[in-house]
Amino acid sequence: MASKGCLLATRLSSIGQRCFTSTLTKQAGKHSIKTGGRSRGVINRSFIVKSSASDEGSCCAPPKTSEAASAVGAPASWGLDAGMSEVDTYDVVTDYYGKVLSTSKDLKTNACCAESPPVVIRDALKTVPDEVKAKFYGCGAPLPSGVAGLRVLDLGSGSGRDAYVMSAFVGEKGSVIGIDMTDEQLEVSRKHADDYSKSLGYEKSNMEFKFGHIEYLDKAGIPDESVDVIISNCVVNLSPDKKRVIEEAYRVLAPGGEFYFSDVYCDRRLPVEVQKHPVLFGECLGGALYNEDFKRLARDAGFTDPRVLSHAPIDVKDKELIPLVGEAKFYSITYRLFKVPGLIETLCEDYGQYAVYKGTVPGAPHAYHLDDHHRFEKNKPMLVCGNSAAMVGEGGISWLSPHFEVVGDRSTHYGIFGNIPGATCGTLKTSASKAASASDGACC
Repeated sequence: MASKGCLLATRLSSIGQRCFTSTLTKQAGKHSIKTGGRSRGVINRSFIVKSSASDEGSCCAPPKTSEAASAVGAPASWGLDAGMSEVDTYDVVTDYYGKVLSTSKDLKTNACCAESPPVVIRDALKTVPDEVKAKFYGCGAPLPSGVAGLRVLDLGSGSGRDAYVMSAFVGEKGSVIGIDMTDEQLEVSRKHADDYSKSLGYEKSNMEFKFGHIEYLDKAGIPDESVDVIISNCVVNLSPDKKRVIEEAYRVLAPGGEFYFSDVYCDRRLPVEVQKHPVLFGECLGGALYNEDFKRLARDAGFTDPRVLSHAPIDVKDKELIPLVGEAKFYSITYRLFKVPGLIETLCEDYGQYAVYKGTVPGAPHAYHLDDHHRFEKNKPMLVCGNSAAMVGEGGISWLSPHFEVVGDRSTHYGIFGNIPGATCGTLKTSASKAASASDGACC
């Protein structure tokens, strides 16, 4: 995909016309979009940083992709929604991010912006070249620290802002590859790479920016099991084939690797007319994938236990748009998808293991958040299910293993973790399950 950000959706709203004109004006009540004049209708929405709880059917195993795809209203291709072809999307993306937007100041809404990033990321951003930051259209900072020496892949790298930060995080012995399909953005990301690396004291740049599509990492020359961490910033949401993006991510991740990314999701499958509405597209809502469909895709690809790191409601308050979305609820979610073959199960099983965080992740000297309900305090043993043990370092496979000590093996099985039938640590908790977890000291 092209550079990060959600304004791409504004251009996608005209895809039914096949050719996008330089100025699109479409009335929706009092809303209008004019890309030539860079003016757009705005949906007021607020982000609540505190994680939210929602129900997830936990007693049934997730259906296969084929079952989900055949369900009423499920997109047949998991991404080629609202009549938008892959070629149409690519054409619009390259034109919009390469020619329509000049800098991030052209963005006329903060609807796709998340909360301020952690201090360790803010400090790293201070040294990123101004042009790289100015031409970046992202919606957050899903950037893990503690990745020294690792191989990072940035899907939809755009001007390269996130890749530059990760370049500093991985150090001279690590590497960062950015994939983007917009020549103008690639030019910016490449232009400053050498000077930036020299400013970090590196003999040569550890960054490479490649032309390609995030759905076809194979065509971009990314081999199987060749990267340790994949990042992405509000890009998968806008892909014409989300299923293939997730499958490709799994393919290129090495065992112990992770897909760590932020995007916009919905609590239901959206009708085509909502997907195609220009303002909802422009606000990154029209292309939102149904959260349960996303989890089915992730599990089918091999990411057996998707974990939520942050889960912020998106509140649609505009009176003209409320009737369009109806009861649909939208969320900005940062997911963590770990690839630890053979150790991550469909449910959270209890093997009597515990994990100890060493306090070694930069920016997290006192505690580390694995997800929205696993907070590891430094040097304090914490009971974990088998899946969590695998994610933080059981067997030394996970990229997080240098930062944790996992005690115990799987020789004895004690049943479901926390005595909650059907529960997984990746389940967004209901009040009842939270109470049950608290009562028995479980981490999930």
